[in-house]
Amino acid sequence: MYNNTENYQLGEELVPEKMNIFQRIGNLIFNPKKLFSYTARKPTILFPVVILCILSLVTQLLLMEQYQGTYTDLFYNATKTAGGEISVDQAENMAKWFAIGTVASTPVILVITWLITTLILYLVFRLAGCEKGLKKYFSMVAYISIISVLGQLLHSIYVYFTGESILTAQVTSLASLISSETVGSFLYGIAKNIEVFNIWTYILYGVGFVYTGGAKKQRAYIITAVLFVIVTLVTAGSSNLSSQLAAMQY
Repeated sequence: MYNNTENYQLGEELVPEKMNIFQRIGNLIFNPKKLFSYTARKPTILFPVVILCILSLVTQLLLMEQYQGTYTDLFYNATKTAGGEISVDQAENMAKWFAIGTVASTPVILVITWLITTLILYLVFRLAGCEKGLKKYFSMVAYISIISVLGQLLHSIYVYFTGESILTAQVTSLASLISSETVGSFLYGIAKNIEVFNIWTYILYGVGFVYTGGAKKQRAYIITAVLFVIVTLVTAGSSNLSSQLAAMQY
């Protein structure tokens, strides 16, 4: 229901006609219903996408030194295994450029992922009766993705200051309670996905499609839960398969 004042009604709560960038971020964390109700009327895309790109770059820059070390070992060992000749300096130089490429390509990959994720979620939540019109969903998913990238940033800060491996350092997931020897196993893959920011992201998907998309609550929340389980199982299975294939090569 809209009125003639600067606010419109969301249940018993007034949602402002205008929301500055600080209010948007604050509501994303503390009152997502208000943000998503605002996004339904005034979807904004540029701001959340810019924030995503900046945060992702910072995240990758923190990991750049570890990328270089990992790539150096990879290039050196792969060349030696293939019977070729390469010096450590050559391997380090190649690794440096690959690490730079990894960091520089991150925003592009993130934007592509955001676009594809939005389209898939839109098709899935049509089952919950969400409204048509993609722009507001692109806006909504962009805001929600900030939560996921914040989790990655926290992980990168931890790795940067502790020096732990990117693969084994799992600060906010159940994987932190499991031995690092199980990395790549199906159980580890499941535990890795049961993570604070990941769960938070899926909760926001459900809330977002209700308040931005007008989807039916019960159906939207059930679809969100099923989607989380499916993605967790597929991700864990894919990780386990990749580990087994890699082990067969050695």
